[in-house]
Amino acid sequence: MAKRDIFDDMAAFAHPLPSSPEQVPPPDAFDDATDGVLEQREDYAANLRAASDAEDIDPLLIEIEKVRRQREHYDRLLRQLVAYGREFVSPRPYPLAMLASAAGLGSHSSARTFYSEKDITDVAANTGAKPQRKA
Repeated sequence: MAKRDIFDDMAAFAHPLPSSPEQVPPPDAFDDATDGVLEQREDYAANLRAASDAEDIDPLLIEIEKVRRQREHYDRLLRQLVAYGREFVSPRPYPLAMLASAAGLGSHSSARTFYSEKDITDVAANTGAKPQRKA
């Protein structure tokens, strides 16, 4: 049995293969899409190996940190989008229940406390818009 290669495994996490032709538009491009992902995996694994050799890094820990940073980015973006829908849209803000449902928050009351004043400030800075109401 061949020994597992952590670099190839990290590349597989980063670039998953499509599992069926229905996942690829158009479906008859499935083989080409699969070949493309396999090439991406090879490049990714080679780059990860080179970085590991040059800097003595652990590929698993690097991937975990990368995904954590991505999650933090998307968590921040989600808070800002909810803040935008509630604080910046006029003439009426989106209903809390609608925002909570779209954000997967459960109850409408959770949308009320989901974002902060900093998120409102960041939305204003990023978009140039002004809040329509106080948080």
